Amino acid sequence: MAYDKTLQKHIRCKEGDVAEYVLIPGDPQRAKRIADTFDTVQKIAENREYVVYTGYKDGVRISVCSTGIGGPSAAIAIEELAKIGAHTFIRVGSAGGRRENIPVGSVVIVNAAVRGDGTSKEYLPEIYPAIADYDVTTALMNAAKEILKDDKYYIGPSFSRDAYYMQDNKLNELLLDTDVAVSEMECATAFIVGSKRRLRVGALVGTDSNIIKKKQLTLQEKDRLYMQAEKNTISIAVKAIVAMSKVEK
Repeated sequence: MAYDKTLQKHIRCKEGDVAEYVLIPGDPQRAKRIADTFDTVQKIAENREYVVYTGYKDGVRISVCSTGIGGPSAAIAIEELAKIGAHTFIRVGSAGGRRENIPVGSVVIVNAAVRGDGTSKEYLPEIYPAIADYDVTTALMNAAKEILKDDKYYIGPSFSRDAYYMQDNKLNELLLDTDVAVSEMECATAFIVGSKRRLRVGALVGTDSNIIKKKQLTLQEKDRLYMQAEKNTISIAVKAIVAMSKVEK
């Protein structure tokens, strides 16, 4: 059998395996839950933290690729997916709330990111902003209005950082006086890779915690609230992709 030179080292996919539109959750199990919402789907590859599915929803070809935790593995996934034909990405993730008025279990559309990560700095200097693609963000907002109806969703920047178990209290206090909505570990990297490689990247997350609130929930309560938020983020992301593709084809 001839070796396909387009086969990518980490995601183990080649040209033709993935769609132009890709959802990029961190969690491989979330990737499966996303794929299960498609009308038809095929598992393409599984290697390390990367699990890839491609299928169809409402006649639109969509792929899902998990990226694992953090910027380095997210950057690898986006780079390799782009090399084999993907051009539009939506991160479907989880995050901690950073505003008092954002309950656990909320949907947040991320429109920019504070670059507290290390990976994005390898692509562009810190003076360059990490901003989500306007078209993708608009599609997510439109889909959220349809899916959630009277339920509220939030929009704002994320504080993307690398060290999950480290807190900078001085920086946390500073961010309280800004419109930063959540904290997570991938958006800044994803947005900067998108800018550098001329790709469209957007993001939305479900909140699984909120360190700002005085009353903290148990892990079980947080998990229960988050799972409903995850269902909403999946529905919104898929709807946004379908809408974008149908307009653009």
